[in-house]
Formats: sequence, C-alpha cells, structure tokens
Amino acid sequence: MQSSYVRTVSGAGPAPETAYFLVFKLDDQSYAIAMKGVERVVRAFAPAPLPKAPASVSGLLNLHGRAIPLLNIRQIFGLPEKELAPRDYFIIADGPQGPCAIPADLVPDLTGCRPDELIAADAAVQGKYVDRVIKAREGFILIFDPRRLPPGEEMNGAAIQGGTR
Repeated sequence: MQSSYVRTVSGAGPAPETAYFLVFKLDDQSYAIAMKGVERVVRAFAPAPLPKAPASVSGLLNLHGRAIPLLNIRQIFGLPEKELAPRDYFIIADGPQGPCAIPADLVPDLTGCRPDELIAADAAVQGKYVDRVIKAREGFILIFDPRRLPPGEEMNGAAIQGGTR
C-alpha cells in the first residue's frame, strides 16, 4: 500500500488515494494517528509504575500478557498533567520498538484525507513527533507519529526489566 495513487475510471488518470487517520483529543486539541499503525483502542486502566523510565513513559500496561509502554503524551506535547479517568482511552499503536499505548481523553472519529488536505507543519508546530497536519473544518489536526520517537526514548529493555520485579 505504498502507492499514493489508485486508478479510477478507465482513461480518467490517477486519483489521489485516501489516507485514514484515527482522531483523538487531549484537552481541546485534536490529534491524529495513521490508521495503518493502530492496533486497537481500549478503555484506560491503571498502568504499572515503571521506575527509571524515560520522562516520555508513564508506566507499563499488561495487555493480554504483553508489556506495552504507556507514552506520557502530555509531557511530549508540553501539556499539563492529568489523572487518568475511567472515561479515557488508550490507543495501541506501532512505536519505534514495538507496540506502545497513547492515552486520549476522547477518540471521536476516523477521518479520511486526500493528499491535498494534508499540509506540512511549520517549524513552530513540527517538533520531533509532528510533521504534517490535517486541514479540517474545525481547525488543524496535528498528526502524531509515535514511530518518530528516538529508539530508547519510548522504552528500553533495562527499564522494562527493572520495572517488573
């Protein structure tokens, strides 16, 4: 699915391929993650504390016997901390070293975008984890890519071993 175009009517030429994104909210800001990297969405539950974890990791989740790091996305985006609530969600997605969990206040939507609806983020927005935004009626939606986390920042083997004793 690397092709950015699909054929439509014979002779009509290539049509832009739609990319799909899962939209989620943190406070009043909308973010999105590419659906091709999303495994599932689950209700939030208490993570296990993880001593000596990087600041970008809030804890460790036991999801059907798999140890999955919970990203501290609020710290990553410079947002104020917030306690997890039963109404919150975890998005299980591809990270640089395997699955990771992204907390969300709300997961309201799945959206499809044509290439012309995606724009490059300017330097003020871009940072390490956002390189594009979606132009939506309600404003810009920042596209978060957890695979852009530097290896070891998301999680490292020593932190997992140290946190599960």
